[in-house]
Amino acid sequence: MFINRFSGPKISVLILYLGIITSQLAQAQLAISFPFDGAVFQRTAFNNATLFIAGSYTGAVERVEARLIAAAGGTSIDWTSIDYHPAGGIYKGSLSSVTGGWYTLEVRSIVFNNVVSTTSLGRVGVGEVFIIAGQSNVQGIENHGNKASSDGQERIKYVNWLLPCPDGTCQNIDPPFPQISTLNSTDQGLHIAPNGNTSWAWGELGDKLLARFNVPVLFFNAAASGSSVGNWSRSADGLPSAHPHIGIQYGGNPNFPYHYLRKALNYYASLFGVRAVLWHQGESDTVKNRNNDPNDNTSATEYRDSLNYVINKSRNHSNKILLPWVVAKVSYWLDAGGGSGMDSEVIAGQNATINTGNKIFDGPNTDNIQIPRVDGVHLENVTNGIQGISEMATAWNTSLSDNFFVNATPYAAADLPSLSLGCSGNTYTITAPSGYASYYWVNGNNDISSVSPTGQILSVPPGSGTYRVYLKDSSGNIILSQAVTVPATTPQPPSLSAVPSNITAGQSVTLYAQGCSGGVAWSTGQGGYSVSQTPSQTTTYTATCSIGSCVSVPASVQVSTCQSDITITAQYVSGQNVTVKASNSITGLNAVRAGATIIYDAKNAVILQPGFLAEQNSLFTAVVGGGCSN
Repeated sequence: MFINRFSGPKISVLILYLGIITSQLAQAQLAISFPFDGAVFQRTAFNNATLFIAGSYTGAVERVEARLIAAAGGTSIDWTSIDYHPAGGIYKGSLSSVTGGWYTLEVRSIVFNNVVSTTSLGRVGVGEVFIIAGQSNVQGIENHGNKASSDGQERIKYVNWLLPCPDGTCQNIDPPFPQISTLNSTDQGLHIAPNGNTSWAWGELGDKLLARFNVPVLFFNAAASGSSVGNWSRSADGLPSAHPHIGIQYGGNPNFPYHYLRKALNYYASLFGVRAVLWHQGESDTVKNRNNDPNDNTSATEYRDSLNYVINKSRNHSNKILLPWVVAKVSYWLDAGGGSGMDSEVIAGQNATINTGNKIFDGPNTDNIQIPRVDGVHLENVTNGIQGISEMATAWNTSLSDNFFVNATPYAAADLPSLSLGCSGNTYTITAPSGYASYYWVNGNNDISSVSPTGQILSVPPGSGTYRVYLKDSSGNIILSQAVTVPATTPQPPSLSAVPSNITAGQSVTLYAQGCSGGVAWSTGQGGYSVSQTPSQTTTYTATCSIGSCVSVPASVQVSTCQSDITITAQYVSGQNVTVKASNSITGLNAVRAGATIIYDAKNAVILQPGFLAEQNSLFTAVVGGGCSN
């Protein structure tokens, strides 16, 4: 049967695809792995901080932007590019001059100047970070009527973790991944890392500082019950010392109580920065001064020298050479013999330590709060009675005066390390910066204590998980990295498109590569997620996706050139399936043999001149109104 189809004046509608495939963009994902929700970073003396931001993405991303929306205090920062060249599915950058306040952080990824994906972090703050040290009247005691923060914005923060001391022997382990909590509970069993008990006076003090400065506050508590100043100074050198009240090795470990403080400084102060150490200790030395052994007493000179030794050690061990300290005057322990309960030698030693030129500041005098005390030594908020713990919060707030904040120069959080993802063979590598003393790679948010130190580079198979690294410097400070998710496979070929895909010879075309989180290499010798070309004839382009030395198989896209007028004289034979397009007209002088499938598609006219033949059992279609575009 002879089949010869001619469309006559029929109009075919051609819809040109001019955009990027939105479904592919929607599949891209973006995540924030640093900072952590609820984190507070120490502001500078000028009420600002640099906020480091890092995370991961999938698919093609040309740059990453971030913004801060002020939720309480602070000043919003509009969309700002933080990483112009993210690579390997990870990004890192920072926002500078972030003023003290409480923010929502938003991050978005951009490709071809379009927003690919947006994600957010509920709250992050720039404010004040304090470390508490001393003995039980600041460590906190359960069931003593402690209050909590009443701030509705949940801006008074802590990390809920207690360093383990099973069977009375404290373990010399590093703290785990920080889980930020709000100090708005009076529940028992609450622990302010690394050794605090209950909210004590710190929720209330946080509220008072918040009322003054409108910035969030983060507390860490390294105090140790019953400790003498000698326990602190000797354990700073790892020397054993006896608990002044029970006579056995303090903490069952010669590194304690000082190592509570060192861990707070090396880890938490490194992560978040720090304004000052708040020191409140002396009651145990008052008791020592009442015994009959003059060699076991604490004189004013001994107290001063011991505390100065602890301060100097803390500064050297944290590499914060002028770390501010605030020293309270405290000695009260009710004298069973009928004395005042206070000790002038201890108070004199504390006063002698205070030296504003050396950044050691005058703290509150708490010996005059709640006298007498219910148990003879500890402060308490008595139901329908004296609120001793609350009075302590007020006293600390008064001592942390405006003059203190002007002169106590804080230390900022450590810079966030830059990680890179590489690939070789069938193995991915994550590389950390060089120059650190040790590297602890963990899967997920596992504890640093769960692994042993390895090297600067971690090698893992595809799809093996999400990794962070804890870096330790020569001082023992710990810097925690962002998270890096290892791709499930080695690089896959990108998805290619051309806009427009049909052109006039010499017309410019833009080639797009999507879905590649690594580097794109084109057969033209160019690189990037989009490149421009001006082909003079129909051309097939290829591109690969690579991470490190791992390269995908090529993907391809064809760009067809379009002529205005075409005259066809060559015959088409059986088995050929051809579409010919023109932006004006097609003239046929040829034969279409049996078994061929041919379409002539022209914008304005298909002209079949004498000599044109479409044989029986061929399929020939003429379309007018479509064609290709100039």
